[in-house]
Amino acid sequence: MRFGDGPTDALRTPLSKPLLVVSCVALCAACLDEPSDPGATGRAEAVDLFSEWPGDESLRIAAEPGLVVGSDESLPLGRVSGAVFFGDGIAVADVQSYEVLVLDAAGRLLYRHGRKGEGPGEYMNLASIARHADGLVTWDAYHLRVTRLDASGGYIEQTKHTLVGPYLMSRIVGAFGNGVLLESWEMGWRGSSPAGPMEIRLPVTYDIVRLSDGVVVFEGTRPGEEQWAAREVKADGRLRDGGTPVTFGRTAVSAVTDRYAYLADTDSITITRYDEAGTVVEVSFEQPRESAEADWVRFVSDTLRANPFISELGLRLLEDLPARSTLPAFSAMMGGADGLLWIREYPDPLQDQVVWVGFSEAWERKKRITMPVSLNVLDISEDRVLVQAKGAHDEDLIEVYPIER
Repeated sequence: MRFGDGPTDALRTPLSKPLLVVSCVALCAACLDEPSDPGATGRAEAVDLFSEWPGDESLRIAAEPGLVVGSDESLPLGRVSGAVFFGDGIAVADVQSYEVLVLDAAGRLLYRHGRKGEGPGEYMNLASIARHADGLVTWDAYHLRVTRLDASGGYIEQTKHTLVGPYLMSRIVGAFGNGVLLESWEMGWRGSSPAGPMEIRLPVTYDIVRLSDGVVVFEGTRPGEEQWAAREVKADGRLRDGGTPVTFGRTAVSAVTDRYAYLADTDSITITRYDEAGTVVEVSFEQPRESAEADWVRFVSDTLRANPFISELGLRLLEDLPARSTLPAFSAMMGGADGLLWIREYPDPLQDQVVWVGFSEAWERKKRITMPVSLNVLDISEDRVLVQAKGAHDEDLIEVYPIER
């Protein structure tokens, strides 16, 4: 039995309805590794999925959060590894304190679950959290196991899974029906010889696993983040790795809604949807590619060089760093607490606001929210947006922004 291990983002034309083609297909895992060719579709010219459309519900978030969790000394947060809207409140996974905190809508602590350890309901690496039915599921990336919690945060059960392969990072993307979608990836690249500079793109592995018995019903891969990397021998004979994302590079993305899991590549015209049994529905769409202007490329390169933490090897890599001629079609996607699949546009480097669009299961565009590019969005509900942020002293915070109409 295999269970994945874990890591995980112009033409502006009016749009009355997104151009979508939906078809049921039987895909093997190998098919997912083949990159899409936007020029080979033979379909009409794409329209912009992120532009306003007649009668759309265009929204934005408030200028300031209505709730901040973690700034109060009475309820500090250690290192947040995930958070979701849960009922009227919030559930937060704190990997530093090895526990799940469940808060009400006002940020008051209702109950907490977990501690450091090896036993049931204990954690060594609380890597992620997700909603499931009326409760929650968590993922321990050290023990490689799923823990189920009920609506009051009480322990139900846990299932341990055996990993195959040298994976170093893993997380649960989400839970749906009787299944969970697990995402796993490896840092760096395989091999022991000095090489570079070279382009690498290690695969991201996805597994859909039944919660009831731990059986893997689907396993597949997507190409991971594009990087321009080098490896050199240090004075002590050991190898040193250096790498940086390719300018405007592409990467695998995933999301889970109440009933489906979604896999895609940020430059793909295909989002593949799976049910809890691993059955596939291929959903295709086209998004116009915006040219990557030369001043954007220079801005990104200059920003990387100004990073005080970049190594000498990294600085040398910047001299040959590739830049894609177009921006990716989109930058992220996420299943919201409102049941919609949210897709984030790919902003150009000088853009300070970004658009998220929420799609129904029928691929109807339902909502459009504009918010600052800098926000690390974790969840979206009917009237709120959940964000992970940093405080004045680099402490982890959870912020809730009201959605304004």
